[in-house]
Amino acid sequence: MSSSVYRGRHGQWAFVTHRITGFLVFLFLLLHVVDVSLVNANPRVYDEVHDLYGNVFLRLFEVGLLAALVFHAFNGLRIVSYDFFPRAMKHERTMLWGVLFLTGLATVIGGWVILHPFFFGKA
Repeated sequence: MSSSVYRGRHGQWAFVTHRITGFLVFLFLLLHVVDVSLVNANPRVYDEVHDLYGNVFLRLFEVGLLAALVFHAFNGLRIVSYDFFPRAMKHERTMLWGVLFLTGLATVIGGWVILHPFFFGKA
């Protein structure tokens, strides 16, 4: 008897990953609300926080956040498409590969923009 209902099929992993990325995006939004609220509360601390965001470690974190956000968005569109086009379920695996490809492409392009200052200096 297995202790988990997940057996590693592509749809199950897409489900789990969608939930995880949604939670990560939610945590980012909470952080962003706190961050923006510092503008009025303490402008000096706001500036210090944004200086901290400029280091390479947090820029890499932003690339990861971008990947989570893009995957969550494209996978959400994939899920909604099944409501409007029930026959699309026949192509579930192909559509998931499309989501993964688009996520990778958008992450590479966006990651380049985010990390560009570390490769070529400040723009």
